[in-house]
Amino acid sequence: MSIYKSIKFRLTVWYLIAIVLPLVAFGAVAYFMLSKNLYRNLDLALQVRVAELQNSITVQDHQISFEQKFNDLVLVYDADSVLLQRLGPNVRFSIIEKMVQQALFGQSSFLTTPTTEGQDVRLYAAPFNLDSRTRIAIIVGRLTSEIQDMLSIFRVIIIYSALAVVLLAGVGGMFLANRTLQPVDHITDIAREIGEGDLSRRINIQSEDELGRLASTLNRMIARLEEAFQKQRQFAADASHELRTPLAIIQAESSLALDKKRTQVEYRRSLDLVSQEVTYMSEIIGKLLLLARHDAGSEPLNFQEVNVRDLFTELSSDVEALAQEKGVAFNFGPMENLMVKGDRFRLRQLFLNILDNAIRYTPSGGTVSSSLVRKNGSAFVSISDTGIGIPTEDLPFIFDRFYRVDKARSRTDGGMGLGLAIAGSIAKLHGGNIEVESQVGKGSTFHIILPLLESPTG
Repeated sequence: MSIYKSIKFRLTVWYLIAIVLPLVAFGAVAYFMLSKNLYRNLDLALQVRVAELQNSITVQDHQISFEQKFNDLVLVYDADSVLLQRLGPNVRFSIIEKMVQQALFGQSSFLTTPTTEGQDVRLYAAPFNLDSRTRIAIIVGRLTSEIQDMLSIFRVIIIYSALAVVLLAGVGGMFLANRTLQPVDHITDIAREIGEGDLSRRINIQSEDELGRLASTLNRMIARLEEAFQKQRQFAADASHELRTPLAIIQAESSLALDKKRTQVEYRRSLDLVSQEVTYMSEIIGKLLLLARHDAGSEPLNFQEVNVRDLFTELSSDVEALAQEKGVAFNFGPMENLMVKGDRFRLRQLFLNILDNAIRYTPSGGTVSSSLVRKNGSAFVSISDTGIGIPTEDLPFIFDRFYRVDKARSRTDGGMGLGLAIAGSIAKLHGGNIEVESQVGKGSTFHIILPLLESPTG
C-alpha cells in the first residue's frame, strides 16, 4: 500500500496542518503588532523631537537657530514654503510640498517616503508660530532602516522557528500515529491469519478505547462466523447422512432386482420401495430448497390481510384427522378474531408444522390444544401438548435443521428434522418469532408471536 494512502500519513498531514495554521496566524499577528509598535514608538519619538526643537528655537536678525544640537533630519520652511534651514544627514527624497502646506495651515501630519538611495524615511511635520503674524513649518525625519532590520531579523526567527517546529511536529506526529495505530497492525495481522479452517483465534487487545471496542466487535463477528461455519458443516453432514440412507436403499434394492430374474410381483415391490425412497428424498430436497430461498430472501410471498382465527378453523379438519389417527384429543381454547399481514399459505404451513409436531410426540390418550389471543399488540398463538416434552439442554437447538431431540428415533417416527426449522424461518419472514416452554414427561407449549395488523370485533 502506498504511504500516501495510509491513515498514518493522513493523520500526520492533518496534525501538521493543525500546527502550521496557528503558527502562521501567530507569526503574522506577532509581526504586525511588532511593526505597528515600532512605528508608533518612532512617531512618538519624532513628536518629542519636534517639541524639543520648538522649545530651543531662537530667531536673530530673521535667522533661525536652535540652542541644542540634533542628529535627526530637520527641515524648516517659511510661510512661503521656502526651505530656510536644513540640519542632519544629507538625504534626498520625494517632493513633500503637500506636507509642508498642511503644516503651514496648522495641521500636523506623518509621511513615509523613499529616499533617492532606496531607503525609507519617516517624516513628521508640525506648525510653529514665531509671532502672531509669522508661522513656519518644522519637519523632523528619521530613517526606518533600524526598524526594517529589526523586522527582518524577527521574520528570520519566526520562519526558522516555524520550520523547526514543523519538523519536530512531523517526526512526533508520525511517531504518535505509529504508536496509536500499532494495535490496528496487530488486528490486521491476526485477521489475515484467521481463515475458514481456523476461526478459533481471537484478537487480544485489552483496552477500553475505540480500538479495544473494534477488537471486541471483530471478536464477536468472528465468533458468529465460526458458529455459522460449524452449523454449515453440521448441516452438510446431516443432509448427506439423511440422503445417504435412501440412496443406499435404492442402490441395494436395484442391485437385488437386477441380480436375477424375478416375478412381476417382486419387481413391483422393488419399484414401490424405490418410489418411496425417491419421494422421501424429493421431500427433503424440496424443504431444503424452501429454507435456502427463505435464507436468500428470494421466496415469493403473497402478503395480504389474514384472519388467524379463520385460518385455524380451516386447519381444524386436517388436524383432527391426524389427532384421531394417533388417538390424541384436539381442543380449541380461546380464539379471538385477530388480523395479521402475511402469506396465507406459508402461515398455514407454519401452524400445521407445529401442530403436526405436537401430535407426533404426544402419546395416545394425550391432548393437544391451541389458543389465539391478543397480547402486547401481537397475535399470540399457543399450541400445547401433553407429550414427552423436550429436555432443557435441547431447547436452544430444536429449530436447527435436521436436529432431532431423540437421536434413536426412526425417520418415520421422528420426521426429517426440518419442520421446526421451516416454521421458525416462516415466523421470521413475517416479523415474528417462536418461543418454547417444555418439561420432560409433561409436554411442551409453542408460542407463535406475529405482529398484529388490527383487531376487529365479532
